[in-house]
Amino acid sequence: MRNELRYKKLFYCISLLIIIILVTMFLKKYFKPVFVVFFIVYTSTPIYNVMFKISKKNSKLNGLLSILIVNFIIIILFIYMGNLVYKIKDTIVLGFQRSYLFIEEILINLNLDSNLIGVKIEEYYNSSIIKSNLVKKGAVYTTESIINYFIGNIIAYFILVDKYVILNKIKDIIPQNKVTFAFNRYIDIKNIIKLELTLVLITTFQTILGFMALNIENAVEIGMFCGFLDLFPYVGTIMVFLPLILYKILIKNYIIAFGLLCLYILLIINRNIMEAKFVSSTLKVHPIVIISSFYIGFKTFGILGIIIAPLYVLICKSIYSEGLIDCR
Repeated sequence: MRNELRYKKLFYCISLLIIIILVTMFLKKYFKPVFVVFFIVYTSTPIYNVMFKISKKNSKLNGLLSILIVNFIIIILFIYMGNLVYKIKDTIVLGFQRSYLFIEEILINLNLDSNLIGVKIEEYYNSSIIKSNLVKKGAVYTTESIINYFIGNIIAYFILVDKYVILNKIKDIIPQNKVTFAFNRYIDIKNIIKLELTLVLITTFQTILGFMALNIENAVEIGMFCGFLDLFPYVGTIMVFLPLILYKILIKNYIIAFGLLCLYILLIINRNIMEAKFVSSTLKVHPIVIISSFYIGFKTFGILGIIIAPLYVLICKSIYSEGLIDCR
């Protein structure tokens, strides 16, 4: 009986994996606004709940105002990030110029053609940007992204306003124990998101303090930009730290370069320790499993996989631990 139950649970997990892969592929190809819907609903729900407590008469107006507030905050953040990039552009351009001159000096010392870099850059520009119609593709992707975002907001509005109607319809179709199971997994996903946002805020604060201690120009702005990049798994702060370290080496400021390297290593170690501690205590899952699911999900399905892969892990854990499946 016990072996039969174990095999049945394994069969459910494998079947669930196939279903999740097919659904994720469908969503990624034919319903790209799904991430926008999830993000808008998640961020606007607290605002909607506060407004609903103040005024219960017009839920549609409360939902509309909640989504407008979230979009307004997003626009402000994008404007701020744009101003931040513009503010530090001189430092970035100067770093590239110094790097170019440094490489050119090495080529001259090796009796090589110093114009080789310029020729290679021109070849890359012609092949990658001109011939590949990068600008045209960028315009198409931008238009498609705007449409997806607009549709995602509309769907999020109806989910936010009619969520209780939707839940009641689901309860009529799906058994109560399955609904409870799904709700518990939703709570797990919320805990993962809260955990990651908390880690990003802590790491951002530590990064800013480290930059200030090393007398890095625009320490607060660059630190906040690192925090923004830290939201994207396996992209992260290396995109900021590596140019800064190389720039300090090029201007022969080796002490600060070494300090930046040590700061980056300490931030990685500290984040991994905190993530391991929080994940194991909050979700009761080994950190290696969750971190691996983040990586596999991101590499396979992109941003959508960051949500789907940990969700699958948590569902499998629940199938084995909560006795959802009975053997009869």
